[in-house]
Amino acid sequence: MFVDRIPKLGRRPSLLLAALALFCVVGFASLLGAPAGDNPSDIFTDITEEAGITWQHFNGESEDRFLIEAMSGGVAFFDFNGDGLLDIFFVNGGETPRGKSPAPVRNALYHNLGNGKFEDVADRAGVSRLPFYGMGVAAADFDNDGFPDLFVTGYPSSALFHNNGDGTFTDVTEKVRVKTLGKWTASAAWFDYDRDGFLDLVVCNYARLSFDDPKKCEYNGLRTYCEQKAYEGMPLTLYHNNRDGTFTDVSVQSGLAQFVGRALGVVSIDANDDGWPDLFVARDAHSNLLLVNQHNGKFSDSGLDAEVAYDPNGLAKAGMGVDAGDVNEDGWPDFVVTNFNDEYHSLFLNPGSFPYEDWTVRSRLAGYTRPYVGWGTQFLDYDNDGHLDTAHCERPHQPGHRAHEGGRQV
Repeated sequence: MFVDRIPKLGRRPSLLLAALALFCVVGFASLLGAPAGDNPSDIFTDITEEAGITWQHFNGESEDRFLIEAMSGGVAFFDFNGDGLLDIFFVNGGETPRGKSPAPVRNALYHNLGNGKFEDVADRAGVSRLPFYGMGVAAADFDNDGFPDLFVTGYPSSALFHNNGDGTFTDVTEKVRVKTLGKWTASAAWFDYDRDGFLDLVVCNYARLSFDDPKKCEYNGLRTYCEQKAYEGMPLTLYHNNRDGTFTDVSVQSGLAQFVGRALGVVSIDANDDGWPDLFVARDAHSNLLLVNQHNGKFSDSGLDAEVAYDPNGLAKAGMGVDAGDVNEDGWPDFVVTNFNDEYHSLFLNPGSFPYEDWTVRSRLAGYTRPYVGWGTQFLDYDNDGHLDTAHCERPHQPGHRAHEGGRQV
């Protein structure tokens, strides 16, 4: 799960806004310190029902086994009405040609009532429905009017909901030109890459998908989801904020369009302390990217030099979620990346120069995460001891789920 926030990394405050969360369970692990308890019930109490949160996700599961069915369901924590309390926006998935919902597929916007209770106001706010299959969400104030807006990713389009400041939102996607038509957009991050005072938008496009062309794969003679490598990757998209309520696609000019791969997670942070925001992009069976801001509207990939692109054996992991935080408290932002089971989630410590140090094993993250497929991830200090911990949306491995075990395309 990604929580929109502005982290404090010593002398490196930076905007961190990304969203890619999927149906999963959340596990906690202390990094570079004593391990947390094995039983989540020892740490947290489930108050979902008590809080009035009843929303359920629909993924359009069908016998066609479209990969998107296994990857949807974003969430954002943000204060949409400026009352000082965090509200929650849940992105629903959608229907597939043979995966129909018995009821209308709706998002949820839970208004925080301040007494431990939430009220779903999505219909009243105008954000309950999407004309596409929803996936992720990033919240930020793109027009500097003091109210956070919502960019929702999905397939085969995206949507930007402008916060009107009165408890309602307006879909301005067409007007501002960020529709991403025909693309499967997974996650996004708001960041001011040119430092002009207005937030720009980077979008992770995952893979080429068509509901008219279901790919057929088998595992032990049974129909299953195809592995991600059966889907061709897509380039990244970068939208520049024109400061007049519109955006311009600068993917080619910035150099981001050249990075073709199955991008799933993205986080923006000033990785090298030069005062300009950079990007870490987690990609699925493609090399991770560390895109360093060149101060001229362009980005250069330093993933190989930083040794974060591949694992120690030179293989590209199934990168999914990513977050940044100063784990060892040396003033430099580090990165955690979730991956497929048996690949381990990755922890990269930033020493202030290249290469980064791979602390996946030494931090015990390898042992904790080996059995799990990881999705979203978040650094947080859950026990208020002053040290960053990390939370991961995970699910136990299911043989044949993505045919990593040798599923055969037929």
